[in-house]
Amino acid sequence: MDMNLWFFFYSFVTLFVIVDPIMNVPIFAALLDRTEKKEYERIVRKAVIIAAVVLIIFTYSGNLIFNLLGIEMYSFRIAGGILLFIISLEMLFGKRTKTKITKEEEEEWREDIAVTPLAVPLLTGPGAITSGIVLYSSAQTLAQKTMLIVAIMAVFFVAYLILKNSKKVFEFLGNTGNKVISRIMGILLAAISVQFVVDGVIEIYGGINK
Repeated sequence: MDMNLWFFFYSFVTLFVIVDPIMNVPIFAALLDRTEKKEYERIVRKAVIIAAVVLIIFTYSGNLIFNLLGIEMYSFRIAGGILLFIISLEMLFGKRTKTKITKEEEEEWREDIAVTPLAVPLLTGPGAITSGIVLYSSAQTLAQKTMLIVAIMAVFFVAYLILKNSKKVFEFLGNTGNKVISRIMGILLAAISVQFVVDGVIEIYGGINK
């Protein structure tokens, strides 16, 4: 097999496993359970595009950005974990941090949620960014670096197709089913967020003991 093609498939599989859109299906549906179909698809599309752009930017300039700002990857992990934990509490208790919001605030919230936490860190999180940076450093030619961009775009195109159609499953479950799934996903998301923080703390501890 051509080395460039092999690098594409290797990058695609690696990033697809890390991004894991299938695992994110119930989380997306639970967070957007009160949105209309067209609005749901628009938010998913926006989240996927932002996630892809962020991953491409960090893949090609991540080390430079982190070094310039003096940010370590463990700080990114811990910050992402805290953010996800706050979202998980809202899912668990069926409310948002604001007890009452206007229609304009509702629309603004939907725009915000497409960026955080849907795009970052659920789709493009510390794991995806780290993988992207490592893959870029292992690319030996310009062709392989190009294949890496194509692989990232392919991953998020497939992710969009999966996430866009997830609403159908949750429409079938109905209101009660959605509430049950939302609570379960809240617990799982809380566990994921804690793991993010734990991984960050372990990285700090490992750095201190070197």
